[in-house]
Amino acid sequence: MWLTCEGCNREFDVIDGIPDLRLSIPSWIDAIDDTKTARELSAAHLPLKELVTEVYSRRHGWDEARIARRSREVLQGSAQLREDLKSWLRPVVADGPFLDLGCGGGMLMAAAAKLQPGRCLIGIDVSMTWLVVAKKFVSECGGRPMLAAAMAEALPLADSSVPAVVSLDVIEHVHDPDAYLAEIDRVLQPGGRAAFSTPNRFSLTAEPHVFVWGVGWLPRSLQASYVRWRSGKVYSDTVLMSSFRLARRLRRRTHLQFSIIVPTVPEAHIAYFNKAKGKLARLFNAVSQSAVLRPLFLIISPYFRVTGAKVWLH
Repeated sequence: MWLTCEGCNREFDVIDGIPDLRLSIPSWIDAIDDTKTARELSAAHLPLKELVTEVYSRRHGWDEARIARRSREVLQGSAQLREDLKSWLRPVVADGPFLDLGCGGGMLMAAAAKLQPGRCLIGIDVSMTWLVVAKKFVSECGGRPMLAAAMAEALPLADSSVPAVVSLDVIEHVHDPDAYLAEIDRVLQPGGRAAFSTPNRFSLTAEPHVFVWGVGWLPRSLQASYVRWRSGKVYSDTVLMSSFRLARRLRRRTHLQFSIIVPTVPEAHIAYFNKAKGKLARLFNAVSQSAVLRPLFLIISPYFRVTGAKVWLH
């Protein structure tokens, strides 16, 4: 099945009812393999659990324990995201449709559908494979997914067309963060709200993608070789930012009135920590919310959350 653009007469592939509107694809995604896998998974009609497991089973060099762990994270992740939707994300996406930019397997949209069955949810991701998963996940949770494969720097949406945008742990992976923010600003309605989350470059904890300490404190030019030396892992598609860099980009590329939040460690997570780590986490929660110490934690906090509203344009 193909979709034809009336403006440029270009044809776009459609898989499982999901249009592939990617104008370009980053080097870290094998476009041919991604499309082939998505088509095969769509035709297989697997139950959700088996579908997610099959995606990870195709990863080169992954053992069964790793496949099972990552599959659980996807399937159980929507429970934690429901708590986020009830707390810090509630003012952003309380009602109506919203765009989940970088939606992956659809965990956030599935969580929103559980809270409000029948809700229309817009999901855009660079991976067609994960969008096939997202369609099944959201549909089984009672939502109405509207999905498309596209680049975050070139969204297939009209100006001022969405009332809210949520993009969790995405900005550190896009090729052009400035274009990504400008596109979010373009499609967001005046008065619409946006929410982001991203790890902090200068966190005192290990880099969360590769679990190596001290990565962000090094010059950019040395980070990949340092990670390879310490862990043997590739570190080529992640660029973390400080709170100051993030705030500067938001001011320059968007019309958002925003605040940067230092999140606390959820008690649900602390419950799995050992005694010493639990005490440390609760101490962090207590002192990081102090107005006096907030500037310090904007430098060293592991993660940031950003919420904001697009100011009305006259």
